[in-house]
Amino acid sequence: MKNVLKFALKVAATLIVLVAGSSLLSTSPASASEKAAPVAATYSATPVLPTRPCRDDSDDRNCYWDAGKRGNGKGYSYWVDRAGNVKYLDPRLNSPAKRKAWTAANKKAKRTYWGTVWGHRLCWAKVGDTSYIYCFDGYRETS
Repeated sequence: MKNVLKFALKVAATLIVLVAGSSLLSTSPASASEKAAPVAATYSATPVLPTRPCRDDSDDRNCYWDAGKRGNGKGYSYWVDRAGNVKYLDPRLNSPAKRKAWTAANKKAKRTYWGTVWGHRLCWAKVGDTSYIYCFDGYRETS
């Protein structure tokens, strides 16, 4: 009986400490109104697009490639931000997982990264007597 009483007193003391502690941590409406109002963030869903065309054989940054007007008039249009991230206008080509798989497959095939070839980005080549070029957007060429 004595043990049960000791246990009950310990449980009661623990509950009192927990209740008192939680009431001290909670904020009252008066203290909540004293906090500064949150600042409204301005967000634009439209990115700032570059206005300079990309060079056809360089990994340019902050530029765009209009595939209908540049090169052979075929392929995929894209823009490159200041950090060098390529964004195709065709969303099927913007998957980070597919790009990682593309890079891994080319490294496994022992190809060399060539960058941009005739306006096509993310190109790799099997270098030898004849170089076979493979680009992420499907472009293929022999040089």
